[in-house]
Amino acid sequence: MPAPWSGYAEIIDHIFNVAPEATPMRSDFLDICYANDIDDDVVDGFDALREGVQFTNADEVKAALTDLGQISD
Repeated sequence: MPAPWSGYAEIIDHIFNVAPEATPMRSDFLDICYANDIDDDVVDGFDALREGVQFTNADEVKAALTDLGQISD
């Protein structure tokens, strides 16, 4: 089930604020979700991302999640 962008944004913003040079992948987002008991719908959304694809900013992640129909708003 799709999740609101706000559920994804807190994780994505955290990664890029802590390490602006980061190029996180699907597994990086999932690691944060599992370590912080994040909503299952957000976990499922990140899980839908293709493994191995690196993202350089939040807009790229949002576009990928949108293309996969994982954002509800």
